[in-house]
Amino acid sequence: MLFEAVSLAVLVLLIIKASQRPRNFPPGPRGVPILGYLPFLSNGEPVYRTMKKLAKTYGPVAGFYVGPNQPFISVVGPQAVKEALHNDDLNGRPSNSVILARTFGEKLGVAFTDGEFWREQRRFTMRQLREMGFGKSSIEYQTMEEIRDLIDEIKNQGKSNEDYIVDFKGIFVVSVVNILWAIVGGERFQRSDAKFKRLLEDIDLFFRVGNPVRANVPVPVFLLQMFPRLRSYFGVESDMFEPLQTFIKETVEQHERSRSVEADIPRDFIDAYLDEVKQQSVKNSSTTFTYKQLVATVQDLITGGSETTTNAIGFTLLYLIHYPQVQRKMQEELDQVCGTALPSLALRASLPYTDAVLMEVQRMNTIAPVTAPHRAMKDTQLLGYTIPKGSILSINIDSVLNDTDTWKDPHCFRPERHLNVDMTKIVKNENHIPFGVGKRMCLGEPLTRNSYFLFTSSLVKTFEFSAVPGQPLPTLEPVVGFTSAYDGFKAVAKPRSTLTQAL
Repeated sequence: MLFEAVSLAVLVLLIIKASQRPRNFPPGPRGVPILGYLPFLSNGEPVYRTMKKLAKTYGPVAGFYVGPNQPFISVVGPQAVKEALHNDDLNGRPSNSVILARTFGEKLGVAFTDGEFWREQRRFTMRQLREMGFGKSSIEYQTMEEIRDLIDEIKNQGKSNEDYIVDFKGIFVVSVVNILWAIVGGERFQRSDAKFKRLLEDIDLFFRVGNPVRANVPVPVFLLQMFPRLRSYFGVESDMFEPLQTFIKETVEQHERSRSVEADIPRDFIDAYLDEVKQQSVKNSSTTFTYKQLVATVQDLITGGSETTTNAIGFTLLYLIHYPQVQRKMQEELDQVCGTALPSLALRASLPYTDAVLMEVQRMNTIAPVTAPHRAMKDTQLLGYTIPKGSILSINIDSVLNDTDTWKDPHCFRPERHLNVDMTKIVKNENHIPFGVGKRMCLGEPLTRNSYFLFTSSLVKTFEFSAVPGQPLPTLEPVVGFTSAYDGFKAVAKPRSTLTQAL
């Protein structure tokens, strides 16, 4: 009898606590006792769309709880999003058992760390990547080699049937990762490498099964250990990362064995990081530079880098299949400016319509409709509301890229909106932020922007893309998890008569 009474009292206290909110907390739905609003965010609808609906009722900053005591803030619309992204007090990352499962149970890497640890690691990572050619024209030769390899793969698939039908599911990712891996690990992988393809499939699975809200519920470690199926519900299973982590560890070990002691210049990012680990271990016993941190950082670079560029290319081809008049106009510009050669970064300024098409695809179907979760490092303000320390924020980039006041007809695919009146120059809009803004802006933005341009423009220069005869147009609807991906599709990829000399 006593146990039942105590249990009832605890339940009542939890219900009371769940109904109380901090002073000046953003308006939002109450949800249900214990679970908060979590059940209503797990109805199969993409979270970024649910957030937009909440904004219509409660405003651009909506607050609620997931679980009994975790404040969660939905941020929607240009003003709220940009204010949140420029607020350093909101640049933290959540730390819970679900998120930590991907990095050895510790807060490591550059994607989900914060504070001075994150600043030190990000500064070093960005500096070294830039020196290795990250986002610079010096990596263009490597990129073009991968593009030619991809073009050959598409041609070979097309030749295997009389209609030039090609399966575009997963076809871009090896090429994209090879560019990044040349900088990070100094190696190139063959398209036929079964082990490497399996690693890339594991990465894709992680992004597809994840849920941006569930992954931030503060679930105790013992519950995940007692009930392994909970990992699937929350979208993060540690064994997804074990093959990739093992692969990175083996690569690091190979670098240690193969590097000459007298070598002064690092061959790639892993070499540079290993040099820093050795130097720091001598002079700084509390250094943040460790082998585990190296593995976690490389994991973040590969997973993030492969996801963004790969899906941007896929979505662009889909839109061009749906809008053949845009494809023809893009090809006319490419033929006029590039002649019989493939496009180059040096010619980019002379290809404004091509650039506008890519910008419009990024606006219509951004790969990251919500940012990685932010955490309030201390009590702070957002649009006049108090955001309590420890709150998790889901910041809706899609709501900026598809804002009606900014774009007037956001659901219309119209590349011309990014050009001046005579269609000769890109006109930048401050609300075109597919990579975010502020100090948490996507680390891979320079490389992604250049790779996306070179891959897509080269493919459109080389092939005519269209739907498979007798079948409906492939869907533009994204496959949504932690990020948005194009749905694997088949299409006709017929080589154009203006074949390039470079091939």
